Amino acid sequence: MRVLLAGGGTGGHLFPCLAVAKKLESLGYQVLYVGSKNGIEAKKKELLPKNHVLLDVKGIRGKGLKTVFNIFSLFKSLISAYKITKEFSPSKVVIFGGYVSFPIGISATLLKIPLILQEQNSIPGKTNRFLAKFASKILVGYKSAEKFFGRKTIFTGNPVREEIVSAFKERDRLKKKVLEKLHLSSQKKTLLVIGGSQGALWLNEIMKETIPLLTKFKDRLQIVHITGEGKNADLEKIYRSFSIEAKVFPFHEKIWELYSIADGAISRSGALSISEIAIFGIPTLFIPFPYAVDDHQYFNAKDVEESQGCILRRQNELSPQKLVDIIERLLFDIIISNELSKNIKKFGIENAVDKIVEEIIKDG
Repeated sequence: MRVLLAGGGTGGHLFPCLAVAKKLESLGYQVLYVGSKNGIEAKKKELLPKNHVLLDVKGIRGKGLKTVFNIFSLFKSLISAYKITKEFSPSKVVIFGGYVSFPIGISATLLKIPLILQEQNSIPGKTNRFLAKFASKILVGYKSAEKFFGRKTIFTGNPVREEIVSAFKERDRLKKKVLEKLHLSSQKKTLLVIGGSQGALWLNEIMKETIPLLTKFKDRLQIVHITGEGKNADLEKIYRSFSIEAKVFPFHEKIWELYSIADGAISRSGALSISEIAIFGIPTLFIPFPYAVDDHQYFNAKDVEESQGCILRRQNELSPQKLVDIIERLLFDIIISNELSKNIKKFGIENAVDKIVEEIIKDG
């Protein structure tokens, strides 16, 4: 069987796609990955399957001439996508979101190739809502997304990378190794702060104001903070000036190592972040990116909060003092942290990749 997989733009679309591609290849299926020259995949080519193509496709946004140009670009990408799909002649086409999904989804429909959608979020994007009418099945990461798609929907959970699941299974051994590598203490609680690819700046700024208030915990607290590219220098100085043990990274390739040492976390609530954190059962404060399309980050975390699996706050609901109070609950209130850990694990589907692959290869 030949399978064409498309998706990317952000890590939230790319990494689930790559996890499924890797599994299919390990089973002997021939895979073609299609992404965008304008997405994260163009910067991470070393992670892509050997057989891959990147199209020059963007979203139709902007005003005036910019919109006209983007529509022209989309038309060109449709022609390219059609040629690529026809030439590869896959048995199935599976899309994971991002700008490239639209031209590939349309191409599969025109060529009468069975189309499968994988929707990571609780609120589906416009592309998947449109393409759903042509799809043979829709695989969802949240049960709450089922109402948007009807009978063709199958709940699988969101696919996470093999490294995430392996790290969780070896967490105790890995934790010791990572703490030693980062020169952190096994006697302190570790808070992981993740800005994500969008909106990291706001988290960095509120943490700058919060750090002075955390000094009362400095003998039992250490922080690992991912700031986003080029935004780490100031924070390193501030942590140091208040004698709080902290490791600051602009980005971390092996995020599973940081999950392994985290006793609590502060994170945006992209679908992939929630799924990965849930595997490890990390007590977490989720702060949705307020400009996410359809406010989907809020609703992603809302599902978890309603199951008592996280603390959820919008940006405008937080102040430095409120953030300190929540950090104290996440790390130092054993009853609360244990309850959050137990309940968020329900949203971490370790075998989601296997479930998705099973649906792809079913029926030939």
